[in-house]
Order: sequence, then C-alpha cells, then structure tokens
Amino acid sequence: MNIPNDKNKALKATYKRVMVPNYSPTGFIPERAKGSYVWDKNDKHYIDLGGGIAVNCLGHSNPDLLKALSIQSKKIWHVSNYLANESATELAKSLTDLTFADKVFFCNSGSEANEAAIKIARRFHYLKNDSKDEIISFTNSFHGRSLLNITLGGS
Repeated sequence: MNIPNDKNKALKATYKRVMVPNYSPTGFIPERAKGSYVWDKNDKHYIDLGGGIAVNCLGHSNPDLLKALSIQSKKIWHVSNYLANESATELAKSLTDLTFADKVFFCNSGSEANEAAIKIARRFHYLKNDSKDEIISFTNSFHGRSLLNITLGGS
C-alpha cells in the first residue's frame, strides 16, 4: 500500500530485511489499537477482522482486561503449569462448572492445544487398551506451525 507521506516506509524496509516472511504482512503497520480497530502511523484506521490471528476476540485495549492484567501483574506475572496458582484454578473451576469438561488443560497457543488434544486422545485410548490410534484431520488445512500440526494438515 503506497500512502502519500507514508511514515511506515522505513519500518517496512527494515521489516523486509530482518524478518522471516512467515506470513504475507498487510500493507500497513499498526501503531495503536482500540476495540476492533487499528491505526497506522498515518492515523488511518482499519478494522481488525483477524482479531490478532483470532487471539484477540475481546478487542484491543479492552478496559476490563487491562484492569485484570494490571492487578494480576502486580501479584505474579507467570508461573507455568509447574505450579498451581489461584487465578488458573479459579478459571478452571468456572470452566468445568459451565461446560461438559471434568478437567482443564491450559495452553499457550492453538498449536500447543492441538498437540495436547492429540496426546490426550492417544493416552485415553492407550489406557483403555483399545486399538483406536488414528487421528482424523482435514487435508490442506491449518492446525498450527509445529511439525505435528503441519503434518496433520498435510501441508
């Protein structure tokens, strides 16, 4: 995208020089965002129809999320799955109360979640001593960037 007086030009050139082209980036570089909108350095706004690759469904700069993040960040930022923590336990309890699930496994990404689901399914059937050991997936579909997920999608 060639915008007159494009303030993104130098950054775009640097991006092309130093970044691996994993995705084909848009023609603009976002500078700020609020709700479902993003603005570039030229103050032109766009609708974020991708929701930050689907991980931002509650919108950018959501005031409730900002408040919760601020409160939590002053307590403890991250403890991983190696340690139990109050917030994760409360969320897991809410999810099991509101859904069909008996237990919850938190993941950092869709790739990790897909891999975990496959491992859990395989373990479940292994413990039942049955022969269900095949995974069904869609060919040429996106399941994530890990080797297992790329293989699963056949791409």
